[in-house]
Amino acid sequence: MICASVALAMFQLWPIIFGHNSNSEASASMPVPHMVAAVATSSAAPIKAAASTPIGPPQSCYNHYRAVYSACAKGDRACHLHAADAWDLCEATGTWPN
Repeated sequence: MICASVALAMFQLWPIIFGHNSNSEASASMPVPHMVAAVATSSAAPIKAAASTPIGPPQSCYNHYRAVYSACAKGDRACHLHAADAWDLCEATGTWPN
């Protein structure tokens, strides 16, 4: 356990101690940091409208599932599973997948 701890400490501290040139520039083995611009996001719906929207799946998901399930051939397990997956996605996203 002690050997593993010492090896891990050396692995983490080696670039800090020996990773810089005499000019205090980072060596080629160290990654160059990239700056990423921050993007502000805003909600398109006003707060009052967003609070009044119902949360949950639309009422037509189950009806759509029943129609797709009944259109499958009897014993077609793949078709039934596809209908069940689409129903689950409809409940999660609010729209029936294509």
